[in-house]
Amino acid sequence: MWYNTDELSPQTSSMDDVEKIKQKVDVVDLLSGYMILKRAGKNFKGLCPFHSEKTPSFVVSPDRQIWHCFGCQKGGDIFSFLMEYEKIEFYESLKELAQKANITLSGGLHRNENEKKREEIFSVNAIASQFYHYLLTEHKVGIQALQYLLETRKIPKGLIDKFNLGFAPFNNSSLSTYLIKKKKYQPSLLVEAGLATQDRGGLRDFFRGRIIFPIHDARGNVIAFSGRAIDTTSSGPKYINTRETPVYVKGETVYGLYYARDEIKKQGKALIVEGEFDVISAVKEGIKNVVALKGTALTETQIKLLKRYADKFLFCFDTDIAGNSAQQRSIEMIEKEGIAAGVIVPPEGKDPDELLRENPSEFKKALKNEKNIYDFLIESIVAEFDSTNADGKRKIVDKTLPLLSGIENEVVKEHYFKKLGNIIDASLDSLLRQAAKLQSKQTGVAQASPNKKTLTREEMVESYLLSLLLQSGSIPTMVNATEVLLEGTSLSTPVYQKIYKALKDESLKNPRMSLQEFSKSLPPELHPSFDKCCLAPIQEFESDEQYADEVKKVALDVKSLSIKAKLKDLSSEIKTLEKENGEENEEKLLKLRGSFNALSQKIK
Repeated sequence: MWYNTDELSPQTSSMDDVEKIKQKVDVVDLLSGYMILKRAGKNFKGLCPFHSEKTPSFVVSPDRQIWHCFGCQKGGDIFSFLMEYEKIEFYESLKELAQKANITLSGGLHRNENEKKREEIFSVNAIASQFYHYLLTEHKVGIQALQYLLETRKIPKGLIDKFNLGFAPFNNSSLSTYLIKKKKYQPSLLVEAGLATQDRGGLRDFFRGRIIFPIHDARGNVIAFSGRAIDTTSSGPKYINTRETPVYVKGETVYGLYYARDEIKKQGKALIVEGEFDVISAVKEGIKNVVALKGTALTETQIKLLKRYADKFLFCFDTDIAGNSAQQRSIEMIEKEGIAAGVIVPPEGKDPDELLRENPSEFKKALKNEKNIYDFLIESIVAEFDSTNADGKRKIVDKTLPLLSGIENEVVKEHYFKKLGNIIDASLDSLLRQAAKLQSKQTGVAQASPNKKTLTREEMVESYLLSLLLQSGSIPTMVNATEVLLEGTSLSTPVYQKIYKALKDESLKNPRMSLQEFSKSLPPELHPSFDKCCLAPIQEFESDEQYADEVKKVALDVKSLSIKAKLKDLSSEIKTLEKENGEENEEKLLKLRGSFNALSQKIK
């Protein structure tokens, strides 16, 4: 995605808001709050937060107030970064950045339908959350549920308020009636937000007779709810969640992150549990870096979300991690993202909530004795089978090797292969050969990505020339020198030729040209290529003379490639005419050969 707010066409007052925010919020300061940036010449570099990489290809320009990743090709300004990072619409990024800049928005910006709908759902969810909380804590209808939380679950009133827990009564339409009659929301919005369903009998509340857990995004918006049945003896599921809506996708969020993110960032690790009560019981005991999944395993999106705050994940699940294929896939994805992983094993097979209520010191002891994920997996799988006979060894190897083979660090991988070999009395060599067999069956022949475009030599050289010109300390001087060297030669790549021509024209008109002002004069379709050239990494030069020599060398390369292309075309045309052998072609051939010889001399 390449998103540039200069390409929007909202009302003037709103564009004033955008420009005011851009002036007050520095791109380096903003992005440094989300990732580690290090200075690289005039720019800053870091590992891209939008794709996995080990060598930094994410570049930020403080001069141009833009960013670009040369790995995944995403780029833009402060607004586009926040939109991509937080998965939000432009209007939401505008509000958040206005708050950071301490700017009151004029209100003139035209929101698109998607932005309006998200705002409406956030609004109605916030009111619904207050309604449920009031019924739990202040109304007689919530007495039974409140007693259950206070006495059975031993959750103090302060935490009930902190997590804004609520109660949905058994009545079919208490929330819907309140939202429609008192708060004037449209029935269709309640259905779209997942708060109600429509049937022949009319509108029915989705949650009835349940303790309510509001689910927030990382910025504090209520995006959904989870409801636990107050009467678990009756038929029906114990837990139900809001169905997916325009603001809520089950596999893209984790419960409790809004409350835990600062502590997770502080500790550098996230404790991942299965349920809402696990989270609240952990927080009650002072364990604040804890979140819960809304599913059986981490998805790629959840991994990237948590990776923003921590480089280590600790799992504490009731379920069998080693035997759960979905969780095994999560472990593989975590490894690819370069995240360390461990497992907390509560004693006596108790779930975290139960142990935290009955014996919190035992849970904290288990937390201190975390086990590396691969040690845990090997030990769990070996315990399932008889490691002394051939059949048991085969089953152990079949379950462990796919996981161990995914370890990125070769030294660590060898360590665990040796550990497994010692346990089942197998050589490292035999395990490596078996792993290779399994991998070849799974992957087959690697296919090249059909979408990846290979740049021509001309495109690479012309891009580099423009990068040198745009990043030089004296653009007009360098452009004038380049123009002399090119002698009217045009760049072969249309987008680069347009940028170069505009740059040449501006240099002639304005010897003290500003790159920032120049960028505003370019048509929107040229911005992505222009910004890439402004941010492209170029080597450090010891002096201005060396920099000028490099510009000269690259300009001559551009000219040489242009001449060679013309020679190729002339050669093809000459061969075609020579085959025809007509007298009328002799004069044409003479001219073409003359042109060919003249160009050949230029190459020399």
